[in-house]
Amino acid sequence: RAFLDATFEGWQRAIRRPDRAIEAVSEAQKMLHLDDESNDHWHPSLEFQREMLDLTNNHVKETFSGDRLGVLHPQRWAEATEWLLSDQKEDGAASTIIDPMLGLDKTDLWQPPSNLLHGNELGRSLLQDAKVSAMKFAKAHGRKPSLAVITVGELKRYGHSARRIQLYSNPSNSWFTKTETGTANGFDVTEVNLDETSTTTDALLSEIYKIRDTVDGIQVMWPLPPSVDAARVFNAVPLAKDVDGIHHTSWGSAYPPVTPAGAMELIEEHDVEVKGRHAVVVGRSPIVGAPVANMLREAGAMVTVAHTDVDRETFRNLVGRADVLVTCAGDPGAVRASWLKEGAEVINIGTTFDEATDSLISDIEGDVGGRAARYSPVPGGVGPLSTPMLFQNVAKAAWDQMEEDSSTWKKAPAALR
Repeated sequence: RAFLDATFEGWQRAIRRPDRAIEAVSEAQKMLHLDDESNDHWHPSLEFQREMLDLTNNHVKETFSGDRLGVLHPQRWAEATEWLLSDQKEDGAASTIIDPMLGLDKTDLWQPPSNLLHGNELGRSLLQDAKVSAMKFAKAHGRKPSLAVITVGELKRYGHSARRIQLYSNPSNSWFTKTETGTANGFDVTEVNLDETSTTTDALLSEIYKIRDTVDGIQVMWPLPPSVDAARVFNAVPLAKDVDGIHHTSWGSAYPPVTPAGAMELIEEHDVEVKGRHAVVVGRSPIVGAPVANMLREAGAMVTVAHTDVDRETFRNLVGRADVLVTCAGDPGAVRASWLKEGAEVINIGTTFDEATDSLISDIEGDVGGRAARYSPVPGGVGPLSTPMLFQNVAKAAWDQMEEDSSTWKKAPAALR
């Protein structure tokens, strides 16, 4: 355990301060006289070393689960073992059945704590499903499923996107790099970035009209500037291409809002019981709070929506009565851990990047684990699920529209092929 702690603490430092990590390795090489060796496969430039470390860091971050790096998921281990042995099976060389879990530690020595509702591995699995569906679609129709993302101005919550990618994710699966994520997973993504000061409602509508017949899905990033009529803009997105789920509650879009849908996937994955229980949703935004409250009602929960405009004592009492608490205010410290009902289950959706601690923090201040039976960590809970849910929606929309064109359209979205 001590060896693993030291190993992945070292990787955390390398991820956070890659240049310092390179310096430390160079110092160690000199101390051990390793720099005297002739390594013709290694280019000595700082740029090359940084590039190689960044690539390695990206691989290491793919092992993050719950609260730690280095977690090996049994399913991925089994698939890798079977792949390694596939040649032997084809050659008839394997005379005995080999356990696909051979070599995997089964002691839970290095697994996330059982009280964490972690979403990283689930996110990887969902994104892989979307990728497989996209590849099948491309084979069947000669093109990739396509997405247009339209953004007006600089979104405040994206201010630390580069640092968040460095610390927590990769360009191949990040919400902040949709074009690269699309390329890595078999989708064509077009990003349209418009100037906030010069973009009028009509200009934005023109962009939507121009692109909506050329793509399978459209995502208009929220919020829009006050000068733009948001209702007119969102209503211009056809239901068949509403992959962000903006019409899901009001008009019955077939594709759910991606972050709320990710939260519900996490709830299902970890068998969080919501039926017949009191769920309190902190936050009422049209893209997260309102739709997740509606989804919880549909799942059988008794739902109360709370927000920070409620007087503090009432707000505190509401939080304290929740069997399941879902926070999506995007307001650090909006909820105190000491308010939680003993044994509650907590789904953290709202997050904020805190410059002082150089980390992502939730809406809840204090020791959540001290009162909650289970809770989703930040990072590593709902966050890794938004991007996979978006690309699942795009894949489904692409299939559905092709079926509509061939007169076999169904109102329900097609399952991932």
